[in-house]
Amino acid sequence: MKLQDCSVAITGGTGALGTAVCEAYLRQGCQVAIPFIYDHEIEGFEKEVGDLISRVTLIRASATEEAEVDSFFQTVLDKFGKIDILVNIVGGFKGGIPVSDLSVEDWEAMMNLNLKSAFLSCKAILPHMKERKSGKIVNVSARAGLSGIAGLSAYCVSKGGVRVLTESIAEEVKDIGINVNAIMPSIIDTPANRSAMPDEDHSLWVSPTDIAKVIQFLTSDDAAVINGASIPVYGRA
Repeated sequence: MKLQDCSVAITGGTGALGTAVCEAYLRQGCQVAIPFIYDHEIEGFEKEVGDLISRVTLIRASATEEAEVDSFFQTVLDKFGKIDILVNIVGGFKGGIPVSDLSVEDWEAMMNLNLKSAFLSCKAILPHMKERKSGKIVNVSARAGLSGIAGLSAYCVSKGGVRVLTESIAEEVKDIGINVNAIMPSIIDTPANRSAMPDEDHSLWVSPTDIAKVIQFLTSDDAAVINGASIPVYGRA
């Protein structure tokens, strides 16, 4: 599978990391489909990808609603005829709250954004990949998903869940030509993170562009022997 021939679906594709990942695939000649919810997500994204936007299909759909996820993938399959690669980037962060004070709403928000979104997208595309006996999936877990951190219980559990979900799916499909892996960022060097943590040493953080290179490698033929892995992408943080 040559990347320039690929059809790629990227959830969270209009965010800081998602835009870098999308642009990386577009520069390889891929066609890319992205679900989005709000119109304000699009302006900055279109500015970043520039003329490459002609190979991007944007479809309004929530990554946490099963019917909308299913509709998104069916629309993409109807248009592209296939989906070779799925990258699940949709996610969110909320921390600083001990379990004793954590609301059910905040708990569920982390589970929905980080874990349910990945589950629904994988569930929707796996029948197609199984039928073709081919496909690559990369999910975005996090360094925080490796162990519990005070005040970050919901985030840690949800991102740890993404890692274990990845391992489970990989075991289910390892004999039929599908590779499923995860990456684990620490702090990504984005404008939002710089604004939230202005006094940190930003040079230690990993850039979205560098993470995109790792994701692209994991979905290439060169990574065919990697399956069920969770790859640290910490930078120097």
